[in-house]
Amino acid sequence: MTTQNIQLRNNLLLRVLVPMAIVMLISGVIGYFQAKNFVNASYDRSLLEEARGLAEQVQVSGTDVLLDMPAVADEILRADTTDHIYYQIRVVGGEVVAGDTVLPAPPGKAQRAVYYDTLVQGEPVRVVSIPLSPVSADYSIVVQFAETLHKRKVLANEIVIAVIAPQVALMILAWFAIQQGVSVGLLPLRKLALSIEQRSPDDLTTLPVAEVPQELLPLLSAFNAMLLRLDNAAAAQKRFVADAAHQLRTPLAALRIQLERALRETDATLRESLLQQLVNAIERTARLSSQLLLLARAEPGGGVPHVERVDLCDLAFSTGGAWIPRALQQQVDLGLETPGYALYVSGESVMLGEVINNLIDNSLRYGGQKITLKVIERDERVELSVEDDGPGVDAADHERIFERFYRVPGAHVEGSGLGLSIVREIARSCGAECGYRDLPGGGACFYVSFPRAD
Repeated sequence: MTTQNIQLRNNLLLRVLVPMAIVMLISGVIGYFQAKNFVNASYDRSLLEEARGLAEQVQVSGTDVLLDMPAVADEILRADTTDHIYYQIRVVGGEVVAGDTVLPAPPGKAQRAVYYDTLVQGEPVRVVSIPLSPVSADYSIVVQFAETLHKRKVLANEIVIAVIAPQVALMILAWFAIQQGVSVGLLPLRKLALSIEQRSPDDLTTLPVAEVPQELLPLLSAFNAMLLRLDNAAAAQKRFVADAAHQLRTPLAALRIQLERALRETDATLRESLLQQLVNAIERTARLSSQLLLLARAEPGGGVPHVERVDLCDLAFSTGGAWIPRALQQQVDLGLETPGYALYVSGESVMLGEVINNLIDNSLRYGGQKITLKVIERDERVELSVEDDGPGVDAADHERIFERFYRVPGAHVEGSGLGLSIVREIARSCGAECGYRDLPGGGACFYVSFPRAD
């Protein structure tokens, strides 16, 4: 078992057992005072009966107060092996008539039996005081009976132990039961950890959730979602490596052949022509490499994009303006159409600029002599589109033109077939949709529809 599991188990045990211990402590304190009150009430009743029995032995004759109790009765009354017994007959406001003089006078003038605690010879005692008012006398008499507290304490402790002992035993049993329950409850975690440890580094399949406790489902679902993202990122990297190797192998081989021919060529004019072809081939290879890197960045797992609020109208103006020299060189009319106010979308401005670049480049390569870059509102979304008056795309190729390295059959224009696939990947990363539609009067329209950013 790992340290984390031990800590989790101990944490769970503490969270369960500490409240139990606190409840038991409170219960023990309450039980102790309840037992003490119960014992005091029981012994107080016995103490009162003894005092009443003693009061019955008091005789009053004029001013004389006598206790008619033989010595044997006194010995029986004091016959207690645990506690010391004290009694006293006292005239109120006067002297002690009989009994123990060590008992103090009762507190105040009582009209009924009164219990109080005091000290006798340094030892705590419980005293009951009964007032007597003889008919033949014009004074009052107080009968006091007292005993030390040893029996009370012993009985109270026995009651508390009888109450607390089962609770302590129950807590110990609960500790073992909860410990076992927590260990069993953590067993799915250990099985899950073992299954993950036994996996190969290339195994990114999702973890099974059939036998997982319901409390672990959110964690496992999040982990499986992460595995799917990692799998997509790994697949994207594999595709990129395979595509890059496939697309770069041929031009690099051609570059090497052309370079060898140029080195062997003795005719200066022909050698210059070969070198110019090398320059053009290097430019095409550099553009292909740039597109491959851009595609790798746009695909899932290519990095965390810097999402910002972008004014698509302003971006279209600044990005589209950079293509005017090439459009003029190709004698193409390149225009811009916007609503005249800002339309905001969420995305990375650099990547959104590449969307515009690739759409314009695609139209300049395959479109007609008039190209319009548009940013409009459509169905409560923001649509970026590039329209041209070219021949358009056959219906069978509407979906395939966004696949990487796909080129429409019969196209005689140089290209790698990556531009529109880059547009699709960037659109996906922004939560947008891309597509193609034919224009009513003829021509092609490539569009990207973005959610509007408020």
